[in-house]
Amino acid sequence: MSEPIRHRDSGQWLSSFASRIEVSCPRCGRAGAVRAVWADRQWTAVFVCGQCGLDARSERSDWWGKLRVTGRRPCGYCGYQWLCVDRIRPSAGNWPIEVRDWLATALPEAIAVDCPLCKRASNVAVEARRERDREGHDPHFGMPLRLIERTRAGLLWAYNAEHIDELRRYVAADQRERRCATPNKTMISRLPTWMKLARHRALMLKSLDRLSARLDESASA
Repeated sequence: MSEPIRHRDSGQWLSSFASRIEVSCPRCGRAGAVRAVWADRQWTAVFVCGQCGLDARSERSDWWGKLRVTGRRPCGYCGYQWLCVDRIRPSAGNWPIEVRDWLATALPEAIAVDCPLCKRASNVAVEARRERDREGHDPHFGMPLRLIERTRAGLLWAYNAEHIDELRRYVAADQRERRCATPNKTMISRLPTWMKLARHRALMLKSLDRLSARLDESASA
């Protein structure tokens, strides 16, 4: 009888795989990679498209992803607590958003909100922040991930080959172990429940094989 396949959570966070992230250029769609270095408690990231020349730099605060616009205040007439704004602003498209300039030019300083009690409108001051949904976008620039697969059970994605390999080792394991001292913030511990179910093992492994094949095709090209 063969020995069971074991996997032990090494304690790696998702950010451990974020030094190279396979993405599609948001302007031309060509395959590329965001490269990043963690130093002095912050990421320094860069992306340059080999097809259209699109250039992204973290030091410029470039961002292609969604923005969350929020604000709150009491009603200016009846004092009702609270009038709130919480909206997702979609990506601006093919050109980067420099957050400070975007706030100064494209986002109003306040949004009128009707009070549910007195029905009168008050202006609510708003601010915007990057929305890192981690559902198919890289965390540095909000660019669409290239290694993404929609399955009947849910959305599967990976940053790079190393990430794929770690997921494959976990999914294929018959016995899964975790360090007692490891907090519930590791990449493995925070996987969606459907990825951890034995009945989805074959689905996951086939999907991961397709992601690996996609990497191999781009490398040979």
